[in-house]
Amino acid sequence: MTAVMDDPAEIAAVFRGTALDGLPIEEGLGDTWVVDHVEPSRLLPAWRAARAAVARTGRWPVLTTVDEEWLDAESEQVEALAHAASAVDPWTVYRWWGHDALVRPDELKLWLPGILDGDATEQALRSLRWPTSLVAVERWIWELLLANPAILERARPRVEPYVGTRQWFTNLDEAQVVLLPTATQWLAPAWLNYFGATGKGAGAGREALAAAIRQWEQRWGAELVASWGTMLQFTVARQPSLGDQAWQLALQLLAVGGSLQPQSWELALAVTRSDAWFLHDRP
Repeated sequence: MTAVMDDPAEIAAVFRGTALDGLPIEEGLGDTWVVDHVEPSRLLPAWRAARAAVARTGRWPVLTTVDEEWLDAESEQVEALAHAASAVDPWTVYRWWGHDALVRPDELKLWLPGILDGDATEQALRSLRWPTSLVAVERWIWELLLANPAILERARPRVEPYVGTRQWFTNLDEAQVVLLPTATQWLAPAWLNYFGATGKGAGAGREALAAAIRQWEQRWGAELVASWGTMLQFTVARQPSLGDQAWQLALQLLAVGGSLQPQSWELALAVTRSDAWFLHDRP
């Protein structure tokens, strides 16, 4: 187990020669240390410098805004979250709203993309059981894409905006890197205030978010990069295969990022090619 560095001079020495070299390091809440004055154009290099040093600092880095409200987490709270993260099923807490949104036959055209063939509406009317849910409609679209290579190719340009870091938030004057007093990234919800977790109430959202990040780390090599209050950003090392893996992951991301704009089939296609995720949930 890596010891946690508590001396800012030692931390600064580790960052020498990196994108964080020379930036001020100040004490933060809950035994964190904060690297200030990170330029918006240097967000990912700054995070990567801190990430590369985790084995030495014992601290997981998370980018935040300078006015971000962090919790003053105590050791007992962190320990409780660690236990919950390995025991809680996050998908009993998080559920995409499309499961409960009903679609009537006369609304169907609103949800069918123009990339489909001309008789798609008639096909869907015959294939789906009415009334039906939005998730059922989008699953039908997804199955159609998988079964028809021509439609799948027409869909690829449509999902390009959701591939990689294109959706990442960068509209800020300055950022900071918060160095958590743990090398375990899925414990970050003990300190951060992501609305998609705090909006669940009574600690359940934080526990479920920790459990979700733990699952994503194990399966996809997902690493938490930034927390902007209503937004989370991750890099990922592995992509799901085109099929049910991608579909289930898309539903998970939509559940945690309830304000995301893409349709579920669009996100499912995007994550098969993407090395980064963007989640958004606002009041």
